[in-house]
Amino acid sequence: MKKSIKHIAAALALCIVSGTCAAPLSTFADETTVPVYGDVNLDQKIDVSDAVLLARFAAEDRTASITADGRINADVNRDGNLTSDDTLQILEYISKKRAVLGVEQPPQPVGKSVCLTENLNAETVEGKKADSAFVDAQLGFTANLLRETDLIESKERGENEAPKNLMISPLSVSLALGMATNGAKGETLAEMEKLLGGDLGIDNLNAYYADYVKNLPSQEGAEMHIANSIWARDNAARLIVPDAFLRTTKSYYNADFYKAPFDETTVEDINGWVNDNTKGMIPKLIDRIEYNQIMYLINAVAFDGAWEWPLLDEQVREGKFTLADGTDVTADMMHDELGVYLDDGRATGFMKDYKGGKYSFAAVLPNEGTTVADYIKDMNADSLKKLLDSASYETVYTTLPKFNFDYGTSLVPALQNMGMNIAFTDEADMTGMNEIPGTRISNVIHKTYIQVDEKGTKAAAVTAISAADGVMPEEPKHVNLNRPFLFMIVDNENKLPVFIGYVMDPTQKPE
Repeated sequence: MKKSIKHIAAALALCIVSGTCAAPLSTFADETTVPVYGDVNLDQKIDVSDAVLLARFAAEDRTASITADGRINADVNRDGNLTSDDTLQILEYISKKRAVLGVEQPPQPVGKSVCLTENLNAETVEGKKADSAFVDAQLGFTANLLRETDLIESKERGENEAPKNLMISPLSVSLALGMATNGAKGETLAEMEKLLGGDLGIDNLNAYYADYVKNLPSQEGAEMHIANSIWARDNAARLIVPDAFLRTTKSYYNADFYKAPFDETTVEDINGWVNDNTKGMIPKLIDRIEYNQIMYLINAVAFDGAWEWPLLDEQVREGKFTLADGTDVTADMMHDELGVYLDDGRATGFMKDYKGGKYSFAAVLPNEGTTVADYIKDMNADSLKKLLDSASYETVYTTLPKFNFDYGTSLVPALQNMGMNIAFTDEADMTGMNEIPGTRISNVIHKTYIQVDEKGTKAAAVTAISAADGVMPEEPKHVNLNRPFLFMIVDNENKLPVFIGYVMDPTQKPE
């Protein structure tokens, strides 16, 4: 009963908001002998008073009286009973969500992406201030993700292929995974929670992420933009998203939820969303949507920072840069004098502020004889913390090449190496995001972009987690009767051929 009352209240609110609280019955006004379904109080119109009267009567309110003719009109679904379903149908008819009373109106599939949370304010939730537990968890996640991504890259690299530039955004990945973790249950949930926060648990992580993102500074000269979205296939036979999942992702991650046909228009809409929320730095995320994809959970991060002290033209000049194989290339080198030095014993570096001092650029050079790969191989939360804590205020003369590149990869192998395995298999329990069992995470796409020059830094990242079910398109069958074939005329009830024969030459005529 509580669920029915909840649905009735929601429908009543929709009716009031829509401004259509009465439906005239001019076509039925003179036909008193014919049931006027929905006109419970017999006043020749269907409005909220009919729904309220019927709801009271169905709830056995003794003060609610309905005449015999009114009871006939009230049974809008023609099942012989007066229930909350009749009340809901009246409210849907008033609010123009259904055209006919008593006739089931199947929902119309969407022809394009529709944002269902555009005008929905997130619930007020209590965030959790970043503390040492959260910071240590994020540092560990950052170090592990960088290390494993580098290992995967080195394994996939050809023997004579030079290593390429690489950049990831641990914040983008953790926010996307955080949303997805809210859809996991059982052992799947346990693995994902451990990956992201150790023993913190998803409820704590939700609160940490909400407060952290809300309080990340963004100002002119150091702008930070973060956005989240969820895209769901419009197919109730394959995807039913629980209300709790939508409430949590909206309230803690401010994620907009889109119902979409998952066709070419959805590809355009997703890429458009990514382009807008990375400030044009990552114009495209996907080329197509596979048939078994039912959901995308996407995070976008964009940063545009100007140096606190921009470089002068004379501070930029060509210089030599030595590659990993020992060969030299010529690059535009930026020369500066800074005041923050880094030294953890295995590498030295510096930090350079962006406007306002809320964000800094840090660069680290491994000691002679230690490669970048060697340095990353031993990186963990403690070593990363040690490096950043080594900052000392002293003069440091720096030379930094200008650079500009993008990077893209699937993070699935790296995440599996980090201990997240079940979510990618058919054993995954993602019923927290899809009530229909059989959903798994099919891919974690990560793309980044960065540009560093004498003016500052532009950087962006997008992480997309795609969820898939086991449904695959049926391959069309082909039967080409272009050679001798057998035929039958069959009695289907008994599954017996009444006639059977074969054709050797279709041009043969009756004698």
